[in-house]
Amino acid sequence: MNDETVPVARRRARDASVPIWALAFVAALFVVTCLSLWAYVVATRPTVPRATSAAVFVVVTPITTPGVPTLDPLLVTITVPPSEPPTATVPPNVNPGFINLGSYVQVVRTEGDPLKLRQAPSLNAEINYLALPNEVLKVENGPTIADGFTWWFLVDPADNTRNGWAVENYLQATNGP
Repeated sequence: MNDETVPVARRRARDASVPIWALAFVAALFVVTCLSLWAYVVATRPTVPRATSAAVFVVVTPITTPGVPTLDPLLVTITVPPSEPPTATVPPNVNPGFINLGSYVQVVRTEGDPLKLRQAPSLNAEINYLALPNEVLKVENGPTIADGFTWWFLVDPADNTRNGWAVENYLQATNGP
């Protein structure tokens, strides 16, 4: 059978077929493209730690408060705890690691004026002693907060009669006399 004896429709179908090598090339190109895209995504994604699941149990218990009245349909009982006197609390050290009880401080930032050591931690208290600039004193009590300042009770190591409350702003921790 030569080309002239084959019907035209069949000849067109045979001429329009795609060779197998071309299909294999397109399939290989598709696979290489997919693998390249997958490798790019894997290489550029951010590393995030894996999420792990853990059971969380929440236990809700009723709160019982002493001193709260308990109601009984037939009887009402009110329990009041005995009142305790308020306890004096010492404010926390506002300058931790520097000025503490038993440590030594030096009078600073007074611009040449003496530092007033008072009988009580108050700006209105009577002056007990005038400490000279750079004088070293020992911390015996405090801190106490009054009149918007932190106060320390200081004593001259050489003479215990030279003492009083001073504002922390004019004190600097030092190693000793």
